[in-house]
Amino acid sequence: MKTCPQCQASLADDAAFCTNCGAPVNASPQPENNIQSYQPQPEQQAAPSAPVAPAAPAVSKYDHTDEFSEEEVHDNKIFALSIYALSFIGIIIALLAKSSDNPAYLRFHIKQMLSILITQVLIGFATGVLCWTCIVPIAGGGLLAFLYIVQIICFINVCRNKSIEPLLVRKLGFLK
Repeated sequence: MKTCPQCQASLADDAAFCTNCGAPVNASPQPENNIQSYQPQPEQQAAPSAPVAPAAPAVSKYDHTDEFSEEEVHDNKIFALSIYALSFIGIIIALLAKSSDNPAYLRFHIKQMLSILITQVLIGFATGVLCWTCIVPIAGGGLLAFLYIVQIICFINVCRNKSIEPLLVRKLGFLK
């Protein structure tokens, strides 16, 4: 049997943490905080340390920007912008204009706008069916306004050469 170095509770021999206070068992007890600060001695020279590489930026699993080449983005940016600016008509324009080569960048944005449009239609249908209630038309109108804001954010992301799945729509599994 071991004892906890912090609260002196009895522990099993193979315990890594105290079941009473949660302190690590193998570590020595934490020293109390002293106000005195450490002053290095003049004869002690710190060894030069190797430069630390900057940490890679965290990338969201919803950010697909790196999947497309700069050339592909540059060649199809106007069509991607038209998708979000003109909704359904923009999708048709993009499909007709690039139907021969069908770039992955445009397919991504067409899929995202179709997801937004399907969500808008479903919300509009539910709002229409349940229009006799008070709260559903208000909630439906709020959700539709939110989806238009998401559409504007997608437009801005295309302007910034970003390919990010839109909010709310990315959480709906049936649209994948």
